[in-house]
Amino acid sequence: MNNINYFKKFIPLNKEFVNANFDVWLYTRVSSKDQFQKNSSVDNQIDVSKTFAKNNNYRIIEEFGGTYESGKSDFTRKEFKRLIDRVEKSRKKPYAILVFKMSRFSRSGGNAIGLVNHLVEELGVHLIETSSGLNTSTERGKAAIYESLFHAYKENLERKEIILPNMKAFLKKGYRFGVSPIGYDHFGPRVRREGFLSSKQRIVINKTGKIIKEAWQWKVSGHYSDSQIIQKLANRGVYIIFQKLHKVWRNPFYCGISINRLNDEPVTGNWEPLVSIADFIKVQELLVNNTVALQRDNNEENRPLNRLVKCADCGRYLVGYEVTTKKLHYYKCPGCRKVSVNAKTTAHSLKKGANELFIEFLEQFTIDEKLLPLIKLQLEKLFYNLNDHNKGNEDTLKRELNNKEADFKQLKIRFGLGKIDTETYQLTADHLSEEIAKINKELNAQPIQLSNLDKMIESSLKKAQNISRIWVSSDIDEKRNLHRMLFPDAVLYDGKNHRYLTTNMNSYFKTITSFSSDNAGNKKRNYHFFDDNSLSVAGSGVEPETFGL
Repeated sequence: MNNINYFKKFIPLNKEFVNANFDVWLYTRVSSKDQFQKNSSVDNQIDVSKTFAKNNNYRIIEEFGGTYESGKSDFTRKEFKRLIDRVEKSRKKPYAILVFKMSRFSRSGGNAIGLVNHLVEELGVHLIETSSGLNTSTERGKAAIYESLFHAYKENLERKEIILPNMKAFLKKGYRFGVSPIGYDHFGPRVRREGFLSSKQRIVINKTGKIIKEAWQWKVSGHYSDSQIIQKLANRGVYIIFQKLHKVWRNPFYCGISINRLNDEPVTGNWEPLVSIADFIKVQELLVNNTVALQRDNNEENRPLNRLVKCADCGRYLVGYEVTTKKLHYYKCPGCRKVSVNAKTTAHSLKKGANELFIEFLEQFTIDEKLLPLIKLQLEKLFYNLNDHNKGNEDTLKRELNNKEADFKQLKIRFGLGKIDTETYQLTADHLSEEIAKINKELNAQPIQLSNLDKMIESSLKKAQNISRIWVSSDIDEKRNLHRMLFPDAVLYDGKNHRYLTTNMNSYFKTITSFSSDNAGNKKRNYHFFDDNSLSVAGSGVEPETFGL
């Protein structure tokens, strides 16, 4: 009984996990949208993998990917994450995941190797590269797959070392990657949009951009809310939602500054800005102030002067707040702790409330009804004197407009007779259309017609007579707009003397009140202005329509 074969029955059986099914899943991808749309790479991956599965008796029961996802990070890819989550949660797991090449599965190097090891060793799911037949069912095959994954990571790293410096250099020259925001047309060598292909990148303002340029000025003025600006844009044919408009306000692109994560510093872009840097910064401050106001001001109707009146000592805006235990409203300077005043007059308050004090402040500007005919006559004379020179300019513009329109008509006739080709016609037509639009814009900007002057002066004087009553009867938004229009540099609150001061007023309103005070014989009356007692008349181009109460 010395036969050594007797002991074979004592050898332990190999209990290595064996997945007996032939069901597999398929994962495909490309890195960029450009690859996905142009080179049919995904279709090729699917065809090769399906042929491989058929030749090896595998059944593809589920497919993942089929789109473009960057391979630099694994779990930021939606389809890749969906694949792995399904493998983890599935009770009946596939025998393997088919991938055309390992670089399509991942380029993350060590992370990818750890993930494949988890799939094979813990979940019993293999990885098969259909372009080569390599798979993880053997130790040698597993090592080859790991090596292929590491090679994909190394290849990706080398590409970065070459491409990234060139990308940074491109951005530092003021150029841009990706599409341009609303209001601009993007021309370049990689632009697929018909008519926008160019050997060199150019970013130019389009028709929508010219309208959005106006929107920036509306925002800078502080007279319009975003909802009002959205409506004004819609009236001009530009439709934009609130969230997108907020992104416009926050985008430095519009003031000509390029911001990109590849560059450590902001760069001046090679495009015409829609707003100056100074005005862009002013809008950012307005956005911050509005946020603070929304956070702290839950009862605006009781505090209509919130962030409209400045402290005379430090120049900071007074902020409204409520003492909930007393149910009383106050204005307080965040810089000068001693400057605090009741919003409304109460039975126990020692001083008149800030709201009532402001109404009295507005009443100082009331125009004596007896002086209205004389003030109206003075305004008419002032208007004629200051705007007389514009008549000649308007006639010149109209003659130029007639000439351009005649040229356009002649161009159409020549094109209709076949004397010029389509390209020449289109270029000339575009140029003439642009010239006509410029002239019309300038004509629209001309002063109001003299025939409407009488009605406009009469209407504006009627409103100026009742300025305090208009303010009292207005809602919160109308109060704020009226305040900003009358006092563009804000009103100052003098806490020591409990009074309002102002350094500047709306030019038209300032003109009519100066006429009123001069004719009343009160040459020293200046309503607490900081400038000279002798008020200067508004500059050239005085137009009653600007007094839009």
